[in-house]
Amino acid sequence: MDHNNIRTDLDRELGQLRRGLLDPAAAVRPEGERLAAVLVPIFERSGDLHLLYILRSAHVSHRGQVAFPGGRVDPEDQSPMAAALRETQEEVGIEPAAVEVLGAFPGMRTATTGIMVTSFAGLIPWPTTLRANPHEVAEIFSVPMAALRDTRYRQTYVWRRDGLEWRFPAIIYDNRAIWGLTYRITISLLEIME
Repeated sequence: MDHNNIRTDLDRELGQLRRGLLDPAAAVRPEGERLAAVLVPIFERSGDLHLLYILRSAHVSHRGQVAFPGGRVDPEDQSPMAAALRETQEEVGIEPAAVEVLGAFPGMRTATTGIMVTSFAGLIPWPTTLRANPHEVAEIFSVPMAALRDTRYRQTYVWRRDGLEWRFPAIIYDNRAIWGLTYRITISLLEIME
């Protein structure tokens, strides 16, 4: 495929995403809410867009789960977006100034803890040096957008806890299960880009 055609397709997809997201400045900290913020890092490699994910370490909440970089919004954070960028730098080493924030997703609540999570899509440079914070991140990996769209990877994830089990829709790619809130955010992004 012609390089100019690839660039045009990528620009079209990213433009569609920008138009479908909320203004990131509109994401504010609601009073009395426990709030977290995540970055959905997007980059281009080999003519395809990819999403960057982390596998949470055994030392943090939601241990062993696939997630986007992010965490709790601290009182000193100026905004949820500032928290998402700070957490991304702490967890994977991406400088806030290197991220081109495209927009925000509507807030979503975690099913298990009830925390309101604000997500921001952002372009990151590629290649880039990533550094996993070993306390919080067991692994950093990416998934091509083409694989996220491919229905062959849509499966059911079985989550077991305290002798009980629950079934969740998931994207299972390269033996990693994207489920729960991370799945919902990923699907929201894919729907905007359809």
